[in-house]
Amino acid sequence: MIIPHRKPCIESQLNKEGNINELNNVLNDLLQYDKELHILPSGNASIFIASKIIYDLNNCCNILVPDMGGWKGFINYPKSFNHNVLKLTTNDGIVDINVLDETIKKNNIKALFLTSLAGYLAVQPLKEIKKICSENNVIFVEDISGGVGGNCGYGDIIVCSTGAPKIINCEYGGFMGISGDIKQQLKENNKLENLKHLLKTYKVPNIHGSIKEEALRARETYKKCVVFSNIIKEEFENSYYKDNEGVGVFIEHNNPNEIVKKINNIIKLDDGKSILTKCPLYERILKKGFVLELKKIDIRYITKNNIDEIMYIIKTSLGTVN
Repeated sequence: MIIPHRKPCIESQLNKEGNINELNNVLNDLLQYDKELHILPSGNASIFIASKIIYDLNNCCNILVPDMGGWKGFINYPKSFNHNVLKLTTNDGIVDINVLDETIKKNNIKALFLTSLAGYLAVQPLKEIKKICSENNVIFVEDISGGVGGNCGYGDIIVCSTGAPKIINCEYGGFMGISGDIKQQLKENNKLENLKHLLKTYKVPNIHGSIKEEALRARETYKKCVVFSNIIKEEFENSYYKDNEGVGVFIEHNNPNEIVKKINNIIKLDDGKSILTKCPLYERILKKGFVLELKKIDIRYITKNNIDEIMYIIKTSLGTVN
């Protein structure tokens, strides 16, 4: 079975250049709170700059990241500024608000890095997380790459990749957003000009039109991934996060290497890549099994019949066909 891989929409491919003001309007419409937005070469560049902002406001400090379901850049880039990175104990990647509050107070945490969706698999309690961070003067850095189009954009700083395969998929680039409060703090600490100079070193081609066209379709893309994920979760006893929404499905299995190899021999994307991710993996979940990555599939051209066929192949490989 060959499945089309996720590609930018036709409009995004044809209209690469665009107006930055139009793009800002479209992107901010997807966020819970408006931000000052900056287009960058990648999501990783956004995380690096966020780490620099935290340094400018707090010097070297304690930073919190989830113990799973995060992004490796959360751990690597803050270390460039000698921040001390601590891991927050979660429930399979999902933040427990009480544990978060206790950990922040106990360890004098100054910033939290978190994805809107834990491992692309489940929504975080973002409103409550934002409240705890605000009460404790913690800078909340939210990676919305997997959650844009859904409930996202609570962070004081938001970062997003628009590379492949993401919800906003331009096969290149990313952006970051900074709240008015963070901008004011930088100004008061005489660090705002430093940020402006740093951003100038990250010049990118005009891809405003490309990002805008994909962003206009983000809600539809996200919703379709969630709908198909929910259908799949209901069909597999060993799937996780059944009462939550995500853009991928984790299925627990004791021998992920064997089962992934077996499924990959039957299902492939048209670019030759796999639709599965083996676990345990920090970026998903630290348990044995595999993730079916709906975000890798060109979801616009996938039907319920296609999903049924994928599920049948997985069930056959698992030996669970009724």
